Amino acid sequence: MLEPRLIPEPRRAVAEATSTRDRARWRALLQLARLRFLLYNLLPVGLAVAVSVHQGHPLDLTWYAVAQLFAWTVHVMTHFCNEYFDLEADRANVYFTPWTGGSRALVDGMVAPVVSLGAGFVLFGVSTLMVAVMPSWQARVLAAAAVVLAWFYTAPPVRLNYRGAGELTVAAILNGLWPAVAVVLQAGTVPWLLLAVLAPTAVLQVARMMVMNLGDRRSDATVGKRTLPVIFGYRSAVRLIVAAQPVAYGMLTAFALLGWVPWLVWAAMAATAPLSVWLVVRLRAGAMRDLDPRRMTPVVFWASNHVSLIVAAAMLGVILDAARGSAGTGALAVLGAVLAGYGLLFAYRLWLARRAPAGG
Repeated sequence: MLEPRLIPEPRRAVAEATSTRDRARWRALLQLARLRFLLYNLLPVGLAVAVSVHQGHPLDLTWYAVAQLFAWTVHVMTHFCNEYFDLEADRANVYFTPWTGGSRALVDGMVAPVVSLGAGFVLFGVSTLMVAVMPSWQARVLAAAAVVLAWFYTAPPVRLNYRGAGELTVAAILNGLWPAVAVVLQAGTVPWLLLAVLAPTAVLQVARMMVMNLGDRRSDATVGKRTLPVIFGYRSAVRLIVAAQPVAYGMLTAFALLGWVPWLVWAAMAATAPLSVWLVVRLRAGAMRDLDPRRMTPVVFWASNHVSLIVAAAMLGVILDAARGSAGTGALAVLGAVLAGYGLLFAYRLWLARRAPAGG
């Protein structure tokens, strides 16, 4: 005779199986969002706010938070959009690394493509609402430009990253529009100091994106995705990446000599130059030539974080230079805490990168 207490067991098993599937779906969605790349967003926004404080403007924490949330929202929107419209290219990519070739969540069937597109549209709507509530037309214009460029980075009919403009678009957003929005929300204008500091980092950002696209060049070419490495070819792309390193630091030095960048800021940013040397050595040694994920992974990782670290160095230099003047200590303490938080998160990210497999 069946014991009454055993009757609920099948229901419990079904509930546990459903719970397991739900957790797997959420993990897959988080993988699709590629949240680890949002760490970089702390820096251009923080740098812009630090420049505003350096120029004598009071820190407005509310608009600082809005600027940061806006950058994160647009960034995640771009990830969802890219994953959907880049699916064919990602499927063709068998040389992916933990930092290139997409999240693999759609390729591996962990998430339905329509979910990625739908999430992208939702975040497009959220970011548009954030643009609408910004207090000035200058901020709204800059923010709207960031949303449009981010969406059409891969979305048709523009598909900037399929027409040789993807690398420039990333630099324009990450090292231009996002910090410009943040500083306009604080100061109402874009100080020349911010432009002078960002210009060399934008050059390195273009080079960084070319490094990332070097690893995808074969699969990109098969699906008609014309990134700069596909257009110029491997050898010419490497030469351009190598040339961009002295150009960026030369610009920085010239701006310091002209008095546009404080020497303390110059010193902090120039301290990242050894990463450029390391990158040049690895590229000249052919680390990206054979599309070996084991050799490519450290190169794409450090090329990406080179840009992050020089922006972090710029932020540190601006904070230290501001501390020498009459800037508020409370505002500098907040910005210093943000920078310290980035340092801790970067150390954790570095630890994870050392544990990650070479490909996938």
